[in-house]
Amino acid sequence: MEITEINRAFLETLSFSDLVKVADEYGIDVPDDLNRAFLIGEIIEVVSDMENSMSQQEMIISDEEFIAEEKEMSVRSYNITEVQIMLRNPAWAFVYWNISDSDRISLDKAFISQMMLRISSFSEKDQIKPDDFFDIQISKEDDGQYVLLPAGKKYFRIDLLFNIDGIIDILSSSKVMEMPVGADVLADIRPGRKEACSEIMKLSGYSDMLLEHYKNHRESFS
Repeated sequence: MEITEINRAFLETLSFSDLVKVADEYGIDVPDDLNRAFLIGEIIEVVSDMENSMSQQEMIISDEEFIAEEKEMSVRSYNITEVQIMLRNPAWAFVYWNISDSDRISLDKAFISQMMLRISSFSEKDQIKPDDFFDIQISKEDDGQYVLLPAGKKYFRIDLLFNIDGIIDILSSSKVMEMPVGADVLADIRPGRKEACSEIMKLSGYSDMLLEHYKNHRESFS
């Protein structure tokens, strides 16, 4: 029995014998006394689990491709010392860096005791002193690191630091990164609040989109 799409509306049109055939295709064992409604529910649950599993596999593949791209970028060496930031999403960034041959030789000769990434946050782009910062220890062999960014910050800079006998100095700094700003209408949506929009926007499904946004991201609302 060829199945193109499984949903409750489709299953309700099938006879019990056809439902058993569908269940058999999905490896579902059907007892003789199983109620029709329970059988439909069981099929929908199995199909949903399979679809979720496929979606997770696609996400894993997507993540692997992203990480491969990051590694490819991180291994590009132009024999210069630099730090770069690649924003993964509003919470995570991938920081990668390169140390020139001359700087690496100097660090080896100086017997550095520690290397770190310093993540500084600013409220203004041209601000000199950061509002806050924290350090992540790295090794001399590292060339990339995922960083969880503090929430509610607008600008970030990453410094590559080294520590020699308690003296900390900057080896290289990234450019100041500005966090993308989301649409106010999505940030401010609340249940029951009416948002003014044109008739064309209404026809586009705008209101439904806002509702779905709230349903799926309600943990973001206070």
